[in-house]
This record gives sequence, C-alpha cells and structure tokens, in this order.
Amino acid sequence: MKGVDVALAVIWRGGRLFLQRREPTGAVLPGRWELPGGKVEAAETPETALRRELREEVALAVEALHGLPVLEHIYPDLMVRLHPFQVRAQGEPRTPLAWGWFTLEEALRLPLPEANVPLLKGLRAPAGDGPE
Repeated sequence: MKGVDVALAVIWRGGRLFLQRREPTGAVLPGRWELPGGKVEAAETPETALRRELREEVALAVEALHGLPVLEHIYPDLMVRLHPFQVRAQGEPRTPLAWGWFTLEEALRLPLPEANVPLLKGLRAPAGDGPE
C-alpha cells in the first residue's frame, strides 16, 4: 500500500482554529474542511514542508511551532501519516479557498477528511494563540 507523509498546522486565534475548504470539484476529498499543510517532499522534513506550505498556500509566516504526536490513517488505497504542529503564525490568511476560524465544536460538525477527525478530537484550545 502506498504511503504519504503530510504536515499539518494547528493554528489558533482567539480560541478558534483555522481551517480551509478543499475545492468542491477537486479530485481528492472534494469540499472537505481541513487544517492547512500538505505533502512532505522527498528532501524535506515535516517542519520544512509545513513552513513551505503555509508560505505558498495561505501566505502565513511561521513564528513558532511545536510538534504533536504523529497519527496514521489507512484509507482504502493509501496510508497517511499526519505530522501535526501547533503553530503561531504571522499575517492574515490569503488563499483562494474558502476558509475560516472555528471553535472545536464547530469544526467537528464540518465535513472533514477521516484522517483529521481523531486529531481534532484530541485538541484543546490553548490559553494563547500557539506555541511560545
């Protein structure tokens, strides 16, 4: 079975979590809401990949990050290893995708990728907006 490593950013502001929505007409998980991030390329660490993805995809500059436990999820034809990071980022998100800031309760009512559900269920909003 093919495997892929994905780096994800858990970004909090004011007790709300940043999520973006995949293209509704996309080939992979269309219309699902997810944490920003993306695939880890061959020459990258998950941290490097996340910094690149946040800069390219949502125009955010990482100020600080803290790794969370890696999670694995098996889809029918793919095994995904999620490398989540608690992130403090500078700037306002800029992306052509739909996005928003959600409480955990709101986020868990959205259509999410199956692999993201256990991660979100294990999160707790921090007192501040991310790692120091």
